[in-house]
Amino acid sequence: MKNLLKSLALFLILAANVQTQAQDIKASKYAQLDSFLLAANKNQWVAGATALVMKNNKTVFEKAYGFRDREAKADLKANDIFRIASMTKPIVTVAAMILVEKGKLSLDDEIWKYIPEFKNPQILKSYDAKANTWVAEPAKSQITVRQLMTHTSGIGTGQDDKILGKLYEKNGFKALMFADSIELGSSVKKLGALPLATNPGQQFHYGNSIDVLGYIVEIISGEKLDQFVAKNILLPLKMKDTYFFMPEEKKDRLAVLYAEMQSGKLTRIPQGFMGYNINYPFSGPKTYFSGSGGMSSTAQDYAQFLSMILNNGTSLDGKRILKPATIALMAKNQIGEVSLANSNKFGLGFEIESRQTPPRKASVGKLSWGGAFNTTFWIDPKRKSIAILMSQVYPAMHQRDLYSGFEKFVNEALDK
Repeated sequence: MKNLLKSLALFLILAANVQTQAQDIKASKYAQLDSFLLAANKNQWVAGATALVMKNNKTVFEKAYGFRDREAKADLKANDIFRIASMTKPIVTVAAMILVEKGKLSLDDEIWKYIPEFKNPQILKSYDAKANTWVAEPAKSQITVRQLMTHTSGIGTGQDDKILGKLYEKNGFKALMFADSIELGSSVKKLGALPLATNPGQQFHYGNSIDVLGYIVEIISGEKLDQFVAKNILLPLKMKDTYFFMPEEKKDRLAVLYAEMQSGKLTRIPQGFMGYNINYPFSGPKTYFSGSGGMSSTAQDYAQFLSMILNNGTSLDGKRILKPATIALMAKNQIGEVSLANSNKFGLGFEIESRQTPPRKASVGKLSWGGAFNTTFWIDPKRKSIAILMSQVYPAMHQRDLYSGFEKFVNEALDK
């Protein structure tokens, strides 16, 4: 009887705390942000989402909305795990910059020195998918490590470019979600033998460059990419729920992936949808450590990584991951006169806000990126803040509305 009363008392205390937290949010300067995210969930822009905001190294807003698994009625928790896709890229870029600091790698190294298959690259002019033949011309220059980090290498992606997609498919290069037992090195070598989309250094062309960078990290370090990243980044930053492939006992914390169809309703994505292995974070041979998009993480873990960048390379508990000068270099425009489609610039691993955007109130110099499955983040050095929003929707018809609204209400709250 005593145990029953203790359990009941504990339940009432926890329930009261949750109610108090909800009341605190409604009464706080984050009320509009909270209302916006509640509406996004109600309107089926997302099935569930986790938002986290930090300012001056303190968490000022953190809340989970909706479901981790809608059909099972499993509520999303703040420490649940998400496929972060391209939010892997900044982590692997930091891994490479650790080698740069040690003098083992140079930003201006030509990558063929590490991967001979990339020597004398060719630029694709036309492709006959039926015959699997193509016409190409010599590139004007070799690809450098810097160009890998800035997506100006000319390497494309099969998902965004249908012609390249066919060429890649016919010639054995597969992205993580389509790969079987292939290893990173084998895949990258196949990519090196195929033509580029554009001349190195001439355009921002989003693609699989960070898979190549990850393989270079493996070659130089003598370790598999997952081991190097864990030892040099994840463990020092106490990112205990971030993996290329998560352990079996944590798979029940992985948020379900949904598709937002034209009807405006979310549909659970089945295994094999569009050829995807949506269970890649915990299934399969676990041999392809994709620097372009292979990791899964939590908002809480990723906040540790972003805080390190914001704090000039030092973790929240004082561990040095990178030097301040290295962080400054990563936050500096590295693509010259080349621009992204939105006129922004790109540093080493991060998009750089280059102009004022009144609706979102974004700061010039803000660093950001996101993942295909509806995850996004930014680092705002001027406000000394970071923000993360994670959900699992692909395709996401309301992604732009979701991201813009989130940023607007976060910045309005921080400025009050």
